[in-house]
Amino acid sequence: MEVNIPAIVLAETMIGIRSKWSYLMCQEIHWWLTFVLIILMTLSGCDKNRQPLQSQSDSGSVMDLWRTYTHCNRSADLDEMRDDAQQLIQAANTFDSADDSIPLQRDEPAPSGPTTRFSVDPGAMAASCTLHTGQAAEKMGHLNIAREMFQLVVLRFHQSRYQFYTTQARLGLEHLT
Repeated sequence: MEVNIPAIVLAETMIGIRSKWSYLMCQEIHWWLTFVLIILMTLSGCDKNRQPLQSQSDSGSVMDLWRTYTHCNRSADLDEMRDDAQQLIQAANTFDSADDSIPLQRDEPAPSGPTTRFSVDPGAMAASCTLHTGQAAEKMGHLNIAREMFQLVVLRFHQSRYQFYTTQARLGLEHLT
């Protein structure tokens, strides 16, 4: 019997050591797994944040578009205004949505002014700048540039949400002839 007691004590001691060792190993494994997951989440979060910034830099950020639009409206240099209009049109092409596929509804009356917006619309900014450039060119006596800008508004911004700008551009074309 005495042989069995030390064997049991030895077995209990071994089990205790093993369970303490297992517990410590589990804690260490959990710590490393947590550390690895935090690192992976951080890296994947950075990767997801990088993609929109890259696409914004390709097409221009909202603030860059706003600066271009503001410059277009304040500039007295016709060439700079044309460049601004082209930049805004390119940005509008980038941001364009499925609204291009919606046909223009001719039964709707033309709005008397630009429509109220609660978000940035690069297309509206481009249409406004292009129309403004045409009007400025007309005032400066550059009738060919004015015609070009008015035609660009009519052809490029045919959606109903830009109807104010196309109506103004058509009036500008009529005034030129």
